[in-house]
Amino acid sequence: MNNNEQTAKIIKDMIKSNKIPGAFIFEGDSSNFVQGGGTSFADILAKAIVCHDYGHKEKYGEACGICGSCVKSDKGIHPDIIISEPGGEGNLSFHIDKVRDIISGLYLSPNESDTKVYIIKDMQNMTPQGQNALLKSIEEPPPFAVFIITVNSGDLILETVKSRAVRFVLDSDESGKKTPPIYDELIRDILTENPDKLLIYQKLFSSGLEKNDKTEVLRFYSCLENALRDILIAKIFMNYETEEIKKLSNLYSVKKILNLSKKIHKYKTDLEYNINARLNLTSFLSSLNA
Repeated sequence: MNNNEQTAKIIKDMIKSNKIPGAFIFEGDSSNFVQGGGTSFADILAKAIVCHDYGHKEKYGEACGICGSCVKSDKGIHPDIIISEPGGEGNLSFHIDKVRDIISGLYLSPNESDTKVYIIKDMQNMTPQGQNALLKSIEEPPPFAVFIITVNSGDLILETVKSRAVRFVLDSDESGKKTPPIYDELIRDILTENPDKLLIYQKLFSSGLEKNDKTEVLRFYSCLENALRDILIAKIFMNYETEEIKKLSNLYSVKKILNLSKKIHKYKTDLEYNINARLNLTSFLSSLNA
């Protein structure tokens, strides 16, 4: 199961249980559409949130597609789905004035649905001032508001914003690959209570991941981030697909998950400025449980 399939399953489970977080981040390039079509994960989630057929959502975890709310969503005219996006193609073209518009109407009640959905597209183009201005709204939204953020790369938005949202890293149609088995094995070794660093080093050398290949190391970090996300979601929704996930969710507190996620983000960022990927990965493993 690739990232997109896993994301779709998790979102369906959220909709079925009617446990929708206040903020989502979908990370990936502009080709991140469901099954190669013209509908993005953000659009599908927003449509399901405002759909009026609650029985259908509880049973299938998706919008019914035929109620008046769904019809308006498909036509792009639903009053409770508010889309905000950059004013141009360039960096920092998402101006703070648009953020102020969001904030000014945030506490007004929904028009037709129980929930208002704010889709913020291409947040990587939002100024740091704009992100900071939006931060409090994302952190403490009114009970009837949900934020859905799309971004090319999570490294391009503030850490404080990312920490307030449930984050999904999506694959493009060309890159939707399953996690290599050796990555699964290494991730299991890392997430144990007391990682055997020597054993992990030995497996790294046998897998070839220790080679000075930044792309592969970044991919490994992303796989590890996805595993932590799955543990966090299982912990929040008490939905354990496997005994392994249940065990890890008991082992990892929310604080511990977030701290490790921040550590991974730091090493990913450092890798952008350090050509020695092998040294970066070795340093990360040395820092475990530090």
